[in-house]
Amino acid sequence: MKLPFELALALRYLRPKRTFVSVITLISIIGVTLGVAVLIIVMSVMSGFDLMLRERLLNFNSHIKVFTQDRVMTEYRELRETVLENESVTGVAPFVIGPVLVETQPDEGLPQIYTPYVRGVDIDLEPTVSSLVSTNSLVVGELDLDGGLLVGSEIRSQLKLNVGDYLAVHSARSFHRIRESQEKGSELVLLPDDYEVRGIIDAGYFEYNANFMLTSLENAQDLYDLGDAVHGLGVRLKDASLAEPTRQQLLKTLPAGLVVRTWEDENSHLLEALRVERNVMFYLLFFVMIVAAFGITSSQITFVVQRTPEIGTLKALGATGGQIMRVFLSQSLFVAALGLTFGFGIGLLALEFRNEFLVLMRDLTGFEIFPASIYGFQALPAQIVPGDLVKIGVGSFLICLLAGVLPAWNASRLRPVEAFRHE
Repeated sequence: MKLPFELALALRYLRPKRTFVSVITLISIIGVTLGVAVLIIVMSVMSGFDLMLRERLLNFNSHIKVFTQDRVMTEYRELRETVLENESVTGVAPFVIGPVLVETQPDEGLPQIYTPYVRGVDIDLEPTVSSLVSTNSLVVGELDLDGGLLVGSEIRSQLKLNVGDYLAVHSARSFHRIRESQEKGSELVLLPDDYEVRGIIDAGYFEYNANFMLTSLENAQDLYDLGDAVHGLGVRLKDASLAEPTRQQLLKTLPAGLVVRTWEDENSHLLEALRVERNVMFYLLFFVMIVAAFGITSSQITFVVQRTPEIGTLKALGATGGQIMRVFLSQSLFVAALGLTFGFGIGLLALEFRNEFLVLMRDLTGFEIFPASIYGFQALPAQIVPGDLVKIGVGSFLICLLAGVLPAWNASRLRPVEAFRHE
């Protein structure tokens, strides 16, 4: 098949020659390749982090929480049955949650003070709404909450706790009673509640491991002087994406005065920060493509200057300005196409072997780029989002095309007489 005049001439001009222009063209292709590859790798890894974090949040969080304005729910059993009637709901469990002050009881040395949250759960119902009380989250010990605690792995590290140790727990109830006795002019001494550390859990999320302890619902009710009341209900759905529609349905079926919040509402600041960070990173990295585009512009300008006599000859033989412009634009498009092809190939290949590369770097340098102790991931997560690939491909192609417009336009405006002066 015979190629159009413009494409045939553009391909002939692109044939490798030992000239300075060919070197610049090669550098331009490498620049586009690296820019595209970096964009694909970084955006896929960030998408993987986002997906993994959402999964971790949903593992130890219920999809929906139902509670009252004053955070004390007395008729929670009846409300639980009402919530279970919704077809999107798969599980409902009561919970009690609040801050406490804990004190270690070491055999020697001074005790340590810590202020985590204690979450009281029904050990039979909690597995229907989260994975906290499960063998998957248990690092060591047993899932026994009767008179005991399950402690987050970071709390364990900071307080140097072991299974079988005891913690003195000072609850809000204790401080409230002391204040009341002081107001009445009497002296009341309240001893803290002692709880045994029954197990260590890892929720896969640093903030939770560093700030939460679990106990039985009855223990927590006693700590906060709730009697038979709870602070709220955790709700699990068939699909987490149905949280907002289900919330609207529950607001219509539940009694007035109840607050219904989704997991996205509870973690809105974190999710928004991730979204903003991802968008900012995308636009910042696109400047890599703009830098690569300057390489295309400089190579094309140099090429136009070098080919000025030939442009004059083509104009004298009847070539139009549009044809000349298409010749040089075609060159820019070929550079873009090669850069995109190699960039996509290298980017996707790097994602496929990302973890092997991290292991190799760790073995060579002794430095771990993504420590599991900090990020909580045994392997570097990555998710290839087709929409991101389209944005990267189209955006990079347009930038490369625009980079070649100015040199091509200058070439199309050359007059034969001016061009022959360079002979």
